[in-house]
Amino acid sequence: MPLAIPQTKPKPVLSLFDAVNVSLGSIIGAGIFVVIGAATALAGPAVFLSVLIAGTVAMLTGLASADLSRMFPRSGGAYTFASEASSNFFGFIVGIVWIFSNIVAGATVAVGFGYYLALLAPAIPIKASAAMLTLLATAIHLGGVKDSSRLNNVLVALKILILLFFAVTAIFFFKFSNFEPFAPFGLGGVVAGAATIFFAYAGFARVSVIADEVKDAARNVPRAIIISILLSTFIYVVVSVAAVGVAGYLILANSNSPLADAIDLEGLGFGFTLVSIGALIATATVILASILGISRVISAMALNGDLPSIAGEIDEKSGVPKKAILVGGSFVLLLIFLADLPSLAYISSFSLLLYYVAINLSGLRLLKEKRIWPLLGFLSCLFLMLSLPLSSWAIGLAVVAIASGAYGAARLFRK
Repeated sequence: MPLAIPQTKPKPVLSLFDAVNVSLGSIIGAGIFVVIGAATALAGPAVFLSVLIAGTVAMLTGLASADLSRMFPRSGGAYTFASEASSNFFGFIVGIVWIFSNIVAGATVAVGFGYYLALLAPAIPIKASAAMLTLLATAIHLGGVKDSSRLNNVLVALKILILLFFAVTAIFFFKFSNFEPFAPFGLGGVVAGAATIFFAYAGFARVSVIADEVKDAARNVPRAIIISILLSTFIYVVVSVAAVGVAGYLILANSNSPLADAIDLEGLGFGFTLVSIGALIATATVILASILGISRVISAMALNGDLPSIAGEIDEKSGVPKKAILVGGSFVLLLIFLADLPSLAYISSFSLLLYYVAINLSGLRLLKEKRIWPLLGFLSCLFLMLSLPLSSWAIGLAVVAIASGAYGAARLFRK
């Protein structure tokens, strides 16, 4: 009996609905349960305007990403776009930084899951629950993308329902007086709030990373990107208005769990537990999305010759890159136990914007007749990058330097 030859590409099995939920699973994470407080501290009751500004910035890059996904409907996301627009070197740098940042983000979110779970079950060690979640997410992905997509669809629906439940119940406790003064910190505060909220949109282009697994990718990947940004913006606006209307901006601004505190003011005894469950579900979907994305970029780079080819092999039975999944899950797991997450987490914000900058630069090079969106996207991302602390630039540029050295060493070794 002849040996089975590994597939070079996974089979397209995800529908438009699945693809939208991949992006929503990445976007609507635990951040909205926390970051709304930090943004309100900057913008005041006008925080929903900050949400709209952040959503607009995300949409500018989203439009460029959608057009590039239509042009190159294959896995890899910005790694693929950068390689096509410039060179393998530029693509390699973008790919490595993206992989590293998602490993850091995945480990950070997993530990966040541990903290949320400790609120409900204090006896469970935080890092132990973070590790168990990572192992579970890795195992789920090893079973195949269709099974993991079904679970993701259910979890995304549950967390959206919890957020909408909060918004609907807020109607009965809403106080218009909580919106006075409307913008106590002026336009500058609203813009600063937008920079804070923007990072709650991380992941809207995640679906472009798994384009090979989406049916009719040239049509459905761009649609999924745009739909996910519109839906998440709508949900964020509704939640932010509801939170201010119930609790007022001063309570939200001084809270580490703003939505939980807001729903407590509604007098619902189960409110804190409900929001905590919502945060647990949100972090779980982000971990699923992180390991999915990490493994697919590793696989795309391996198939392109930028990483060892063994990492790109597609399992014949499950149709997924099992070795890449194991590598991604293992690095997230190691980082949970070995790294100082607060200091490493700076790379997430820098590399996220670097990823979007790479998309927009690729769009400027490749989208000859639609350069307005990547131009505006590039300028808006650059503006937000300049607002980051120097420490995030230092860590981000160090990773770029290491990736550049690795690329050069690999080329010398091949010769």
